[in-house]
Amino acid sequence: MSQVDQVTGLAVPRIKVKFGTAGIRGVYGQEVSIKETIAVCFAVHQLLGEGKFGLGYDSRKTSVILANVASSAMNWYGSDVESYGMIPTPVLAFNIKNSKLHAGFSVTASHNPPEYAGVKVFGTDGIEFSLEAEQKLEQLVLKSGGYIKEEEDLGVFGNTFENEEAVSSYRDALLKKYEPSKKGFKILVDCANGTAGGVTPRVLSELGHHVVTVNGHPSEKFPGRLPEPMFETLGEVASLTRAIGADFTIAHDGDADRLVMIDELGKVVPDYALSTLVLRIIAQKVKKGNVIISVNSSSALEKTAQDLGCKVQRSRLGKTFEELYKRRGIFASEPSKMVDPRWGYWEDGIYTSVLVTQYLAENNLTLSQAISTTPIYHNLQRNLQLGSTVDYDCVKTKIKRKFGKEIETFEELDGVKVYLKNGGWLMIRSSGTEKKVRVYVESPKESDAVFLLQDGVDIASSCGS
Repeated sequence: MSQVDQVTGLAVPRIKVKFGTAGIRGVYGQEVSIKETIAVCFAVHQLLGEGKFGLGYDSRKTSVILANVASSAMNWYGSDVESYGMIPTPVLAFNIKNSKLHAGFSVTASHNPPEYAGVKVFGTDGIEFSLEAEQKLEQLVLKSGGYIKEEEDLGVFGNTFENEEAVSSYRDALLKKYEPSKKGFKILVDCANGTAGGVTPRVLSELGHHVVTVNGHPSEKFPGRLPEPMFETLGEVASLTRAIGADFTIAHDGDADRLVMIDELGKVVPDYALSTLVLRIIAQKVKKGNVIISVNSSSALEKTAQDLGCKVQRSRLGKTFEELYKRRGIFASEPSKMVDPRWGYWEDGIYTSVLVTQYLAENNLTLSQAISTTPIYHNLQRNLQLGSTVDYDCVKTKIKRKFGKEIETFEELDGVKVYLKNGGWLMIRSSGTEKKVRVYVESPKESDAVFLLQDGVDIASSCGS
């Protein structure tokens, strides 16, 4: 049964949206649209009150629509909005922190396919909301029922101010942090037709590198490749890396919080190898401390952190930054996303690409040389269209039946993960951003990883909704 809006008198459908990883996300017009965006704004207002909020959006046309909705809704609630236009999500987070804003919204579906839309919510200091805060927001979203604001609550409206300096402020801060390189690389930068085109190539160029861009113009259709940078989507870019003789390639997702790199041989660098390299770079400066990695991060990264004298804590996907902040750690990572707290407590593919580039230049290394000491593990992943949930009790029962005495231990921090005595592991988890069930495996032996993946797919398929 629908509710009735107290201002317009119109029937408003009940809100069904669920907070997933870092906000709401779903197919535009079906799962995420105008009423869901208003409901999120209502929830943020109820939780934080009036203030000044930052707002940016990605290259999707639907994001422009929802950004205008969010701006108007927050003004309606009495808050001012500093609107940055189309910018990378890390740039939004940086400006929330450095402008000392109340909080902010990134209207983006990040790495998801073109038909998706989403809203990420960031708190003070550019940090995404904690799990506890997200749960409170979700309850407030459900409570809103699609209301904007009841008539008797109307007060002074807020204003929206255009800020055209957000990107330049971020670029200037990066250029101030790093000296121009004495060794210039030839770098291919793949911006995925997203938001990084005006940032990553320019910063690297001003640091003395020769930059070639591909998929640099923003487009809601993502014509160059799908937004998620991974082995399956980077084949053409890997070939182009070799063809033009690039020293390496930097590849982002749609909102540039992710980073994947391709070495001079045209090989896509495994995410764990890149994370391990970044950890080593940071550890040279800050020595040892707490390292936070996601439940699906490689054992190679965990082993490297321990070898460096760091204490390792595993965290839910999408919440490594939260544990990093609580424990005042030195580094956090999940596949293709890394956090260096010396820069900020947000995932930043642009900053990380500059960090790695300048390290390679200073030490006169190729990318393949820099990752050559990383322990080799074989990681595989399969995404299954089984709906948004999987029966974890069923998964655990079938894993026990399948592997028996081979099992070392279970972990149920985020989905179900089983460690095997041969050094491999299997993890099954419902996605926080799409209606998919994800199967992750890792093993020191490639053949074991292949068989383990098929076992995981069979188990997940038999336990899916």
